[in-house]
Amino acid sequence: MTKSRLQTEQKILTALQNVLLEQGFPVVGINSVAREAGCDKVLIYRYFDGLEGLLLAFAEITPLWWEVDDIISQPIEAIGQQPLHLYLQELLKRHVIALQARPLTLEIMAWEMSAENNLTVALARIRAERGMALVKKIRAHYQQPTIDIGGILGVFGAAINYLLIRTRHASPQHMAEEWWRLQHTIEQLMEAYA
Repeated sequence: MTKSRLQTEQKILTALQNVLLEQGFPVVGINSVAREAGCDKVLIYRYFDGLEGLLLAFAEITPLWWEVDDIISQPIEAIGQQPLHLYLQELLKRHVIALQARPLTLEIMAWEMSAENNLTVALARIRAERGMALVKKIRAHYQQPTIDIGGILGVFGAAINYLLIRTRHASPQHMAEEWWRLQHTIEQLMEAYA
């Protein structure tokens, strides 16, 4: 591969990211990406075999989801030191912080609600894999077979994801009450497991 081709491919991938972040997923298409990249759309077909190939290439090189170590940040021996319901609340807070730091991921998740493509499928797969790895790590330190840790994190995680997607362009004041209500509900329901 020539240096010129590699540079053009990178320019196209960056253009896709810019279109997603600045204009949102409804605008993403061969023409909008080519325009943003300042290149002929033929190059997207030649280098990526069209939009689906471009989305797949983008998914392969972009860190779309948090790593388990982003959510479980303390040393292994510290896991299990606090009650499970408090620990899960802390993990959910870290999940919120991790996603708020990834506006591109939120745009792709919004896209996932209305369409399936190589990028949304890749994000869903990565999200499921990391979620299972997180639950496995927690279960290794909390031996409570009657509590469905994966189910709890799944339900609350889905609520958090939805609220983050819905409010991704909202003002902080608009979000404050909704976040307070969700946080309060999580705390109340988690207390049931105490």
